[in-house]
Amino acid sequence: MGESISTLHPDIIQTQILTRLDGPTLASTASTSSYLQTLCSEQKLWQEISTGTWPCINDQRVIQAISSFPYGYRSFFADSYPFTEETWMSEKQDPPTNGLISAVDLYYRGELIYSKVQEMETENQWFLSAPFRVDMLDPKESILSRIRYPGGDYEEWVRDMEESMKLNWIVIDPVKKRAANISSRKAVSARRNWLTGDLEIRFSTVVNKKAAEVAAVVSCGSAETWKELDEEVGGEVHVRDMRLQVEDIEGKCLKGRDSLVILHGLLEGNRCCKDGEERRRKRRYEEYVGVKIQWREKKERREKAQDTLCMIFGFSMFVLLWSYILLR
Repeated sequence: MGESISTLHPDIIQTQILTRLDGPTLASTASTSSYLQTLCSEQKLWQEISTGTWPCINDQRVIQAISSFPYGYRSFFADSYPFTEETWMSEKQDPPTNGLISAVDLYYRGELIYSKVQEMETENQWFLSAPFRVDMLDPKESILSRIRYPGGDYEEWVRDMEESMKLNWIVIDPVKKRAANISSRKAVSARRNWLTGDLEIRFSTVVNKKAAEVAAVVSCGSAETWKELDEEVGGEVHVRDMRLQVEDIEGKCLKGRDSLVILHGLLEGNRCCKDGEERRRKRRYEEYVGVKIQWREKKERREKAQDTLCMIFGFSMFVLLWSYILLR
Protein backbone atom coordinates (compact mmCIF):
# COMPACT_ATOMS: atom_id res chain seq x y z
CA MET A 1 0.00 0.00 0.00
CA GLY A 2 2.85 2.36 0.87
CA GLU A 3 4.42 1.94 -2.59
CA SER A 4 1.14 2.36 -4.49
CA ILE A 5 -0.03 5.43 -2.64
CA SER A 6 3.40 7.04 -2.92
CA THR A 7 2.81 7.36 -6.66
CA LEU A 8 0.13 9.98 -5.95
CA HIS A 9 1.20 13.57 -5.58
CA PRO A 10 1.40 14.56 -1.87
CA ASP A 11 -0.93 17.52 -2.46
CA ILE A 12 -3.63 15.18 -3.78
CA ILE A 13 -3.29 12.89 -0.76
CA GLN A 14 -3.47 15.77 1.69
CA THR A 15 -6.24 17.79 0.05
CA GLN A 16 -8.44 15.04 -1.39
CA ILE A 17 -7.96 12.11 0.99
CA LEU A 18 -6.62 13.08 4.40
CA THR A 19 -8.94 16.08 4.78
CA ARG A 20 -11.90 13.70 4.66
CA LEU A 21 -10.72 11.71 7.69
CA ASP A 22 -11.60 12.30 11.32
CA GLY A 23 -8.97 12.49 14.04
CA PRO A 24 -8.82 8.81 15.11
CA THR A 25 -8.77 7.63 11.49
CA LEU A 26 -6.04 10.11 10.62
CA ALA A 27 -3.94 8.88 13.54
CA SER A 28 -4.42 5.27 12.42
CA THR A 29 -3.46 6.17 8.86
CA ALA A 30 -0.26 7.80 10.11
CA SER A 31 0.84 4.48 11.67
CA THR A 32 0.72 2.54 8.37
CA SER A 33 3.95 3.90 6.85
CA SER A 34 6.63 6.52 7.41
CA TYR A 35 5.53 8.27 4.21
CA LEU A 36 1.93 8.65 5.40
CA GLN A 37 3.14 9.56 8.87
CA THR A 38 4.91 12.57 7.40
CA LEU A 39 1.83 13.64 5.43
CA CYS A 40 -0.53 13.06 8.37
CA SER A 41 1.63 15.21 10.65
CA GLU A 42 0.74 18.34 8.70
CA GLN A 43 -0.28 20.93 11.28
CA LYS A 44 -3.09 22.38 9.17
CA LEU A 45 -4.87 19.00 9.04
CA TRP A 46 -4.96 18.73 12.82
CA GLN A 47 -5.95 22.35 13.21
CA GLU A 48 -8.98 21.90 10.95
CA ILE A 49 -9.98 18.67 12.73
CA SER A 50 -9.58 20.27 16.16
CA THR A 51 -11.51 23.45 15.36
CA GLY A 52 -14.21 21.38 13.69
CA THR A 53 -14.53 19.25 16.81
CA TRP A 54 -14.32 22.13 19.32
CA PRO A 55 -15.33 25.52 17.80
CA CYS A 56 -14.44 27.31 21.04
CA ILE A 57 -10.69 26.84 20.49
CA ASN A 58 -10.66 29.48 17.75
CA ASP A 59 -10.20 31.92 20.65
CA GLN A 60 -6.82 33.68 20.48
CA ARG A 61 -5.88 32.66 24.03
CA VAL A 62 -6.34 28.99 23.17
CA ILE A 63 -4.53 29.34 19.84
CA GLN A 64 -1.55 30.84 21.65
CA ALA A 65 -1.57 28.04 24.25
CA ILE A 66 -1.77 25.29 21.60
CA SER A 67 1.12 26.81 19.66
CA SER A 68 3.42 25.94 22.58
CA PHE A 69 2.36 22.24 22.70
CA PRO A 70 5.09 19.79 21.57
CA TYR A 71 3.29 18.96 18.29
CA GLY A 72 0.79 21.80 18.24
CA TYR A 73 -2.77 20.81 17.33
CA ARG A 74 -1.82 17.14 17.02
CA SER A 75 -0.77 17.09 20.69
CA PHE A 76 -3.87 19.03 21.68
CA PHE A 77 -6.17 16.59 19.88
CA ALA A 78 -4.40 13.58 21.41
CA ASP A 79 -4.93 15.10 24.86
CA SER A 80 -8.52 16.31 24.44
CA TYR A 81 -10.29 13.76 22.25
CA PRO A 82 -10.00 10.62 24.45
CA PHE A 83 -11.55 10.33 27.88
CA THR A 84 -9.28 11.01 30.84
CA GLU A 85 -8.20 8.32 33.28
CA GLU A 86 -6.96 9.44 36.65
CA THR A 87 -3.36 8.62 37.60
CA TRP A 88 -2.26 10.36 40.74
CA MET A 89 0.97 11.87 41.92
CA SER A 90 2.28 11.69 45.47
CA GLU A 91 0.05 13.22 48.13
CA LYS A 92 2.91 15.63 48.83
CA GLN A 93 2.72 16.96 45.28
CA ASP A 94 1.90 20.66 45.23
CA PRO A 95 -1.14 21.59 43.12
CA PRO A 96 -0.57 23.61 39.96
CA THR A 97 -0.56 27.32 40.77
CA ASN A 98 -0.46 28.62 37.21
CA GLY A 99 -3.55 29.93 35.43
CA LEU A 100 -5.73 27.40 33.62
CA ILE A 101 -8.04 27.94 30.65
CA SER A 102 -11.56 26.55 30.27
CA ALA A 103 -12.82 26.05 26.70
CA VAL A 104 -16.50 25.05 26.54
CA ASP A 105 -18.91 23.99 23.79
CA LEU A 106 -22.55 23.13 24.55
CA TYR A 107 -24.72 21.27 22.00
CA TYR A 108 -28.39 20.39 21.76
CA ARG A 109 -29.26 17.68 19.23
CA GLY A 110 -25.97 18.27 17.47
CA GLU A 111 -26.45 22.05 17.18
CA LEU A 112 -23.98 24.35 18.92
CA ILE A 113 -25.91 26.63 21.27
CA TYR A 114 -23.09 28.13 23.33
CA SER A 115 -19.31 28.44 23.13
CA LYS A 116 -16.95 30.29 25.46
CA VAL A 117 -13.35 30.46 26.67
CA GLN A 118 -12.50 31.66 30.17
CA GLU A 119 -9.24 31.92 32.09
CA MET A 120 -8.99 30.76 35.70
CA GLU A 121 -6.75 32.78 38.00
CA THR A 122 -5.41 30.09 40.33
CA GLU A 123 -2.47 31.79 42.01
CA ASN A 124 -4.12 34.01 44.62
CA GLN A 125 -4.73 32.77 48.15
CA TRP A 126 -8.45 33.51 48.01
CA PHE A 127 -8.93 31.10 45.09
CA LEU A 128 -6.93 28.34 46.80
CA SER A 129 -8.82 28.57 50.10
CA ALA A 130 -12.35 29.22 48.79
CA PRO A 131 -14.73 26.54 47.41
CA PHE A 132 -13.77 25.80 43.81
CA ARG A 133 -16.30 26.92 41.21
CA VAL A 134 -15.93 28.15 37.64
CA ASP A 135 -18.96 30.03 36.26
CA MET A 136 -19.18 30.42 32.49
CA LEU A 137 -22.23 32.71 32.74
CA ASP A 138 -22.70 35.90 34.73
CA PRO A 139 -25.42 35.74 37.41
CA LYS A 140 -27.88 37.80 35.33
CA GLU A 141 -26.89 36.28 31.99
CA SER A 142 -28.90 33.64 30.15
CA ILE A 143 -28.48 31.97 26.77
CA LEU A 144 -31.29 32.28 24.29
CA SER A 145 -31.70 28.92 22.60
CA ARG A 146 -34.04 27.16 20.20
CA ILE A 147 -34.88 24.62 22.87
CA ARG A 148 -38.55 24.55 23.79
CA TYR A 149 -40.48 22.80 26.50
CA PRO A 150 -43.32 21.29 24.46
CA GLY A 151 -45.73 21.00 27.36
CA GLY A 152 -47.42 17.86 28.55
CA ASP A 153 -45.23 15.07 29.95
CA TYR A 154 -42.48 16.85 31.88
CA GLU A 155 -40.60 13.66 32.77
CA GLU A 156 -40.41 12.63 29.12
CA TRP A 157 -39.00 16.04 28.24
CA VAL A 158 -36.36 15.71 31.00
CA ARG A 159 -35.25 12.38 29.54
CA ASP A 160 -35.02 13.99 26.10
CA MET A 161 -32.90 16.84 27.47
CA GLU A 162 -30.56 14.36 29.18
CA GLU A 163 -30.11 12.43 25.93
CA SER A 164 -29.92 15.45 23.60
CA MET A 165 -27.48 17.73 25.45
CA LYS A 166 -23.75 17.31 24.88
CA LEU A 167 -20.94 19.21 26.57
CA ASN A 168 -17.21 19.50 25.92
CA TRP A 169 -15.36 21.18 28.81
CA ILE A 170 -11.64 21.29 28.01
CA VAL A 171 -9.17 22.45 30.66
CA ILE A 172 -5.83 23.68 29.29
CA ASP A 173 -2.60 24.18 31.22
CA PRO A 174 -0.50 26.54 29.05
CA VAL A 175 2.61 26.14 31.20
CA LYS A 176 2.69 22.34 31.37
CA LYS A 177 1.40 22.18 27.76
CA ARG A 178 -1.39 19.71 28.53
CA ALA A 179 -5.14 19.63 27.96
CA ALA A 180 -8.00 17.36 29.02
CA ASN A 181 -11.68 17.12 28.17
CA ILE A 182 -12.91 16.60 31.73
CA SER A 183 -16.67 16.34 31.10
CA SER A 184 -18.52 13.11 30.34
CA ARG A 185 -19.64 14.56 26.98
CA LYS A 186 -23.10 13.05 27.41
CA ALA A 187 -25.15 13.82 30.49
CA VAL A 188 -25.10 11.37 33.39
CA SER A 189 -28.25 12.78 35.04
CA ALA A 190 -30.95 15.44 34.73
CA ARG A 191 -33.16 16.53 37.60
CA ARG A 192 -35.16 19.53 38.73
CA ASN A 193 -33.61 21.75 41.40
CA TRP A 194 -36.20 21.90 44.20
CA LEU A 195 -35.10 25.43 45.18
CA THR A 196 -34.82 27.27 41.84
CA GLY A 197 -37.08 25.06 39.74
CA ASP A 198 -34.39 24.89 37.02
CA LEU A 199 -33.53 21.65 35.26
CA GLU A 200 -29.94 20.72 36.17
CA ILE A 201 -28.13 18.55 33.63
CA ARG A 202 -24.94 17.01 34.98
CA PHE A 203 -21.83 15.95 33.05
CA SER A 204 -19.59 14.12 35.47
CA THR A 205 -16.20 12.45 35.85
CA VAL A 206 -15.97 10.30 38.96
CA VAL A 207 -12.54 10.22 40.58
CA ASN A 208 -12.63 6.94 42.46
CA LYS A 209 -9.21 7.20 44.10
CA LYS A 210 -10.15 10.52 45.65
CA ALA A 211 -13.82 9.69 46.33
CA ALA A 212 -14.75 12.86 44.47
CA GLU A 213 -16.64 14.03 41.41
CA VAL A 214 -15.63 16.61 38.82
CA ALA A 215 -19.02 17.94 37.77
CA ALA A 216 -19.97 20.30 34.96
CA VAL A 217 -23.57 21.39 35.56
CA VAL A 218 -25.85 23.10 33.03
CA SER A 219 -29.03 24.69 34.41
CA CYS A 220 -31.99 25.34 32.13
CA GLY A 221 -35.13 27.33 32.86
CA SER A 222 -37.55 29.83 31.39
CA ALA A 223 -36.72 33.53 31.09
CA GLU A 224 -37.82 34.00 34.70
CA THR A 225 -38.95 30.77 36.39
CA TRP A 226 -40.48 27.48 35.40
CA LYS A 227 -43.75 28.64 36.93
CA GLU A 228 -44.28 30.77 33.83
CA LEU A 229 -44.29 27.75 31.52
CA ASP A 230 -47.73 26.46 30.67
CA GLU A 231 -47.81 22.70 31.24
CA GLU A 232 -49.98 22.19 28.18
CA VAL A 233 -48.62 24.79 25.74
CA GLY A 234 -44.94 24.79 26.83
CA GLY A 235 -42.48 27.66 26.40
CA GLU A 236 -38.99 28.79 25.49
CA VAL A 237 -36.07 27.32 27.45
CA HIS A 238 -32.99 29.35 28.40
CA VAL A 239 -29.61 28.15 29.66
CA ARG A 240 -29.25 30.12 32.89
CA ASP A 241 -26.14 28.64 34.48
CA MET A 242 -23.07 26.64 33.48
CA ARG A 243 -20.52 25.81 36.14
CA LEU A 244 -17.64 23.51 36.98
CA GLN A 245 -17.11 22.26 40.53
CA VAL A 246 -15.39 19.42 42.36
CA GLU A 247 -17.44 17.69 45.05
CA ASP A 248 -16.51 15.21 47.75
CA ILE A 249 -18.60 12.18 48.70
CA GLU A 250 -20.76 14.38 50.97
CA GLY A 251 -21.65 16.61 48.02
CA LYS A 252 -19.62 19.52 49.38
CA CYS A 253 -17.49 21.61 47.01
CA LEU A 254 -13.78 21.11 47.59
CA LYS A 255 -11.54 24.12 48.06
CA GLY A 256 -9.50 25.48 45.20
CA ARG A 257 -6.22 23.90 46.29
CA ASP A 258 -7.68 20.37 46.60
CA SER A 259 -9.66 20.77 43.37
CA LEU A 260 -6.57 21.81 41.43
CA VAL A 261 -4.75 18.68 42.58
CA ILE A 262 -7.58 16.58 41.11
CA LEU A 263 -7.63 18.59 37.87
CA HIS A 264 -3.88 18.20 37.64
CA GLY A 265 -4.30 14.44 38.01
CA LEU A 266 -6.72 14.40 35.07
CA LEU A 267 -4.39 16.55 32.97
CA GLU A 268 -1.43 14.26 33.66
CA GLY A 269 -3.41 11.02 33.56
CA ASN A 270 -3.72 8.42 30.83
CA ARG A 271 -6.31 8.64 28.06
CA CYS A 272 -8.98 6.11 27.12
CA CYS A 273 -10.37 5.57 23.60
CA LYS A 274 -12.49 2.48 24.32
CA ASP A 275 -15.86 2.14 22.62
CA GLY A 276 -18.77 2.68 24.96
CA GLU A 277 -16.77 4.78 27.40
CA GLU A 278 -19.64 7.28 27.71
CA ARG A 279 -21.99 4.50 28.86
CA ARG A 280 -19.37 3.23 31.29
CA ARG A 281 -18.97 6.74 32.71
CA LYS A 282 -22.69 6.99 33.35
CA ARG A 283 -22.65 3.56 35.01
CA ARG A 284 -19.72 4.60 37.21
CA TYR A 285 -21.60 7.76 38.15
CA GLU A 286 -24.69 5.75 39.12
CA GLU A 287 -22.51 3.44 41.22
CA TYR A 288 -20.90 6.47 42.83
CA VAL A 289 -24.33 7.91 43.66
CA GLY A 290 -25.17 4.57 45.29
CA VAL A 291 -21.99 4.77 47.38
CA LYS A 292 -22.90 8.34 48.39
CA ILE A 293 -26.33 7.19 49.54
CA GLN A 294 -24.84 4.34 51.55
CA TRP A 295 -22.26 6.66 53.07
CA ARG A 296 -24.98 9.19 53.99
CA GLU A 297 -27.16 6.51 55.56
CA LYS A 298 -24.20 5.18 57.53
CA LYS A 299 -23.38 8.69 58.71
CA GLU A 300 -27.00 9.26 59.76
CA ARG A 301 -27.04 5.98 61.70
CA ARG A 302 -23.78 6.92 63.42
CA GLU A 303 -25.08 10.36 64.33
CA LYS A 304 -28.35 8.86 65.56
CA ALA A 305 -26.42 6.40 67.74
CA GLN A 306 -24.32 9.24 69.13
CA ASP A 307 -27.46 11.26 69.90
CA THR A 308 -28.97 8.25 71.64
CA LEU A 309 -25.84 7.75 73.76
CA CYS A 310 -25.85 11.43 74.68
CA MET A 311 -29.50 11.22 75.71
CA ILE A 312 -28.83 8.10 77.81
CA PHE A 313 -25.80 9.73 79.40
CA GLY A 314 -27.73 12.91 80.13
CA PHE A 315 -30.66 11.00 81.59
CA SER A 316 -28.30 8.90 83.74
CA MET A 317 -26.62 12.02 85.07
CA PHE A 318 -30.02 13.50 85.87
CA VAL A 319 -31.07 10.37 87.76
CA LEU A 320 -27.81 10.30 89.72
CA LEU A 321 -28.12 13.96 90.56
CA TRP A 322 -31.75 13.59 91.64
CA SER A 323 -30.89 10.51 93.74
CA TYR A 324 -28.10 12.44 95.42
CA ILE A 325 -30.47 15.29 96.28
CA LEU A 326 -33.08 12.89 97.70
CA LEU A 327 -30.47 11.08 99.84
CA ARG A 328 -29.38 14.36 101.36
